[in-house]
Amino acid sequence: MRAARPVLDRLADQLADAPVTILLASQDATIVDRRAGQRSLLGRLDRAQVAPGFIFAEECAGTNGIGTALEERKAFRVRGEEHLLEALHPLACVGSPIVDPVSRAVTGIVDITCQVDDVNELMAPLVLSAVRDIEERLFALSARSEQNLLREYMRSKRRGHAAVVAMSRDTVIATPTVSRLMDSTDQMMIWDWISTHLAAKDEWEGPLRFADGIDVRVHARRVGESTDPLSAILELRPLASPAPPRPRARLAPAAPAGAAPATRIAGRSLAAHRLQDRVDKITATVAPVLIVGESGVGKTHLARQIQHRWGRHDPVPSVDASMLTPSAVAELRARLSGSFACIIEHLDEVPDDAVASTRRLLDAAVELGAPVIATATSSTPDDLRHQVQTHVRRSVCIPPLRQRIEDLTDLARELLAAELPDRPTPQLQPAAHRALIDHHWPGNLRELASVLSTAAARSMGFDIKLEHLPADYRTLGAGRRLTSLERTEREAIVRALDESDGNKSLAAHRLGVARSTLYRKIRALGLENETFGS
Repeated sequence: MRAARPVLDRLADQLADAPVTILLASQDATIVDRRAGQRSLLGRLDRAQVAPGFIFAEECAGTNGIGTALEERKAFRVRGEEHLLEALHPLACVGSPIVDPVSRAVTGIVDITCQVDDVNELMAPLVLSAVRDIEERLFALSARSEQNLLREYMRSKRRGHAAVVAMSRDTVIATPTVSRLMDSTDQMMIWDWISTHLAAKDEWEGPLRFADGIDVRVHARRVGESTDPLSAILELRPLASPAPPRPRARLAPAAPAGAAPATRIAGRSLAAHRLQDRVDKITATVAPVLIVGESGVGKTHLARQIQHRWGRHDPVPSVDASMLTPSAVAELRARLSGSFACIIEHLDEVPDDAVASTRRLLDAAVELGAPVIATATSSTPDDLRHQVQTHVRRSVCIPPLRQRIEDLTDLARELLAAELPDRPTPQLQPAAHRALIDHHWPGNLRELASVLSTAAARSMGFDIKLEHLPADYRTLGAGRRLTSLERTEREAIVRALDESDGNKSLAAHRLGVARSTLYRKIRALGLENETFGS
């Protein structure tokens, strides 16, 4: 907006008497400003919801001058019935994306709209001229910011600081000392850290932990004015008593002779470490296991990891319990032995006529110590007469993604590496990362994998920017970023509401707070429109 405002002011003055309106949209195709326009045109635009706050991404509104220009990354004209939405048929428009000259990311769209009968051939040149002027201003602002950042970095080095990082949205400069500690995951974490703490302050000091478990104290100071794009200088000092290092998610400890190497759970959150500890205990003994978790959390994937750690390197057959019949269960029972491995999916959906025989199958598997793994969305059935899961004595629960959102970077890297096995793994750019962090993820890892697959295809295997995400996932939170304490509080409330199936009275009781306090926290943390439980 800072780069666009004077250009739009000038263009609005030039077109004050013309039967057109000027629109500015953000990088997710949300209209953020509307200028000029005669009363009759503005009324028609209001009825068609062509106004600030409304989203015109192509996925939401079909062909239109904003969303299609964003998708095509070039100027686009749409007239009358070329619009998908009938409400837009009386209108004609020309839109063109604003491309940041440094990052090459689309930062917005300028659009001129009029009624079909008022179309003028000068609309396209005016839009393109405005976009060029905005991009020139972006470059000037960026160049000044980058120069200031480099100047402050060199000044901090001259003061004798050995560990210095200069960081902006598109730039990371670090001394060799820091470079040896920091990988791309740490860069993302540090950017989130300064985005949170320097959002309303010029300086901040506090502790920070790198992925290797190295604890440092960071003094961060903002470079430039508060109206400039965020950039900062960070001076790092080791803490006196660093915590013992945690293993990176991608590394595995040495395996005992004859055993398969242990595959680590991706993530560095407390939930990920607890899950890893539980899996390590489970895999120490070969015996039936029940894996519990919401749809899409990766139950079958974890089951295959456990089978691999038990030494089953060939594909392990899986059975859909919802399709079991008594005869199919009898066939499995006949094959059951201490070496017969299988994965039984959807154990909580066994048909009524196969419940009894499935219970006997699981009892026999427990007695034999067979490498049988079952999955279910719940460890206890709603109907006690339908108890099957309780016949597996050992279980592990995978938390939903929203309860371990700090693991998203590590999970995304693992999913993208699987999506593009023969290419360097693309990274999430900061804006894309922030947008994904803000999502609630009802579909868990399956949903995340689908989003990343689409984004990787759009980015052609290069780093993923905000514009590469599907439209529904591009929205960046308009409010301030939550502090670390607020994020922890939010996770606790989400977990309590999930476990209470959305019942706020029960959730308040679980949390030990008054119901009125919970309602206030739900509003303050932006949870009022979320859905919880099954």
